[in-house]
Amino acid sequence: MTVVARVVKSAPLLIPLIVVVAALAVAAPQFVSGQNIQNIFFAASIIVIPGLAMTLCITMGEFDLSVGSTVALTGAVTCTAIVNGTPTAFAVGLGLIVGAVVGLVNGLIITKLGVTPFIATLATLVIIRGAALAYTEGRDVIVNDAVLKYLAAGRPLGIPLPILLAIVAICVMFWVTYYTRFGRWVAAIGSNRDAAGLSGLPVDRIRITVYVLLGIAGAIWGILISAQLQKGSGQLGVGFELDAITIVVIGGTSLLGGRAAILGTVLGALLIETIRNGLNLLNVPPAYQRISIGLLLVAALAIQAIRRKVPLEALDEKK
Repeated sequence: MTVVARVVKSAPLLIPLIVVVAALAVAAPQFVSGQNIQNIFFAASIIVIPGLAMTLCITMGEFDLSVGSTVALTGAVTCTAIVNGTPTAFAVGLGLIVGAVVGLVNGLIITKLGVTPFIATLATLVIIRGAALAYTEGRDVIVNDAVLKYLAAGRPLGIPLPILLAIVAICVMFWVTYYTRFGRWVAAIGSNRDAAGLSGLPVDRIRITVYVLLGIAGAIWGILISAQLQKGSGQLGVGFELDAITIVVIGGTSLLGGRAAILGTVLGALLIETIRNGLNLLNVPPAYQRISIGLLLVAALAIQAIRRKVPLEALDEKK
């Protein structure tokens, strides 16, 4: 196997990312400026944290549609607590707890009530969004807090804090997914949930844990967005769940479960934010940007479908 073939197999998005970067560098010369490249990494770092948690969920053969609503609710709760005089650290902790509770509720509905993940998280998407709007009474909660702002604008070691958080999250998720018993259990459930249960794995407990982790990741997403905007709002996070799912799927994690692609998720976040950034520089309207992301998702799903069919067709030819 050649070096190029190995790279394509281990990181299939690397070549498309290079092609997109090269094309945008020609179409928009300002794209390759140091500040703009940093902006791309900054945006990708914020989306990759929930994307990593979504990778675990999809590896398990499930997904969560309520992440975008969790972003809104946790951001609103955190900012409201700060406005009401709660120390920022406690307000952030409260937001994380809210995210964990949302994940716990999702996990319990799915495992104990037997509701499918699509229906359960679609319902909680609506409920949590409504709760966020009711909590803020439909208004933006404006804050002017230096500590909260530091979460988005701080630069320890000269590196934006969200990028450092993303690096830590990526390293931890690599370790958890590929080198721990928990990661192997998640993949086993995605491959065959019934067989995993028969082999003695605590299937329901693992599924609930993954949803709690996803809720916390959504809360981090919401807090970072609110820190960047210096406001909480029930309108934040609309469509964010599709972004999180898209970076996972285009990164190569199978929707059928059983196989995770952590590096693919990271490259997926970089690819989406590179495209989004380049289209902004080219003054492409936001509606067409959404269309481009949707087309990426369709292409990724088509590629997965083709990969599933090819082995079967090969077997048929042998027969």
